[in-house]
Amino acid sequence: RRPPRSTRKESSAASDVYKRQGLETVLTGIRSLYRQLTQLKFQSYLQLLSKKIRSNWQRNPNVERLRVLREDALPLRDRNINFSVKVIATKKYEEPKEKKSVDYDPFERKVCEKNYLASLSKTHALIYNKFPLVPSHVLVITKEMERQTSFINRNDFYAALKVLQAMNCFVFFNGGAAAGSSQRHKHLQAIPFDSFPNCNMPLNALVEATEENDAFVEGVKYTKVDAFKFKHVLCKFERGFMSKISCGSIEKQAKALEEIYMECQRRLGNSDLHLAYNFILTKNWFFVVLRKSEVALGVVKINGAGFTGSFAVGSEEELDFVMRQDPIQILQAVTFPA
Repeated sequence: RRPPRSTRKESSAASDVYKRQGLETVLTGIRSLYRQLTQLKFQSYLQLLSKKIRSNWQRNPNVERLRVLREDALPLRDRNINFSVKVIATKKYEEPKEKKSVDYDPFERKVCEKNYLASLSKTHALIYNKFPLVPSHVLVITKEMERQTSFINRNDFYAALKVLQAMNCFVFFNGGAAAGSSQRHKHLQAIPFDSFPNCNMPLNALVEATEENDAFVEGVKYTKVDAFKFKHVLCKFERGFMSKISCGSIEKQAKALEEIYMECQRRLGNSDLHLAYNFILTKNWFFVVLRKSEVALGVVKINGAGFTGSFAVGSEEELDFVMRQDPIQILQAVTFPA
């Protein structure tokens, strides 16, 4: 005897529910496996990128151009922190004999082929710096021509974040000639932390010594470095905000950094970028400073790296001059008073 029609319908409906639940479980498992495989691929990419940067350095055509003749520690008054001052001699080399046109772009692919390291995205590539300050000094460049004076956007931060994850480094930017920029093609720079004695960046110590009572809002906190009496903004990241960047989160983090960058410019009254500036990015904080000139005290050229606590000069005489100065006063000479 067949069961009543209503019973057969209920049985069929229950079977459909079980099938849908089973299918959803399978799909959830597939999606989870896909995310894991994608993340493994992303991590493998970062490891290969890190290995390529480090291992290729000695074969880099620019390695012979970096010669540090002397390095001294410049103490910061009233603090147990030393700035680093290096005398760097740049080896001369022959330029191509043909005259460069006004539109010559040193970051065009065919021009910088020898320095090319990797593609970071559809819009950005990684190359060695032609005139490195330290080993493994690399540049994050746009593949197509964009002006160095244009806004930094999420595509720029997306590429920079990959380098930040692949290397134990900081990223900095020179926004305009007064900030130390010498090329019109947009590029960010990355320098390993091991370029500092004991891997200790002086600016990081100053950031950690900064006292503030404000709470984090959506993972960030805007403040200032206590030791700096010039116009700047420091954005601290809450623990974990930047430390665990994954393949799935990097676009979200890049967008967040773009918003932080714009907020810092707004707080400095530079929303239209009418003033030159530098920024420095680490996994723990983002720092922006306005610039009025490139050269301090008529001697020292300061770019973004200078605010980390590292100065580079071209002769022993310049070093001796700098060693008689207070490093904060050197920075104040190229910035606007707060």
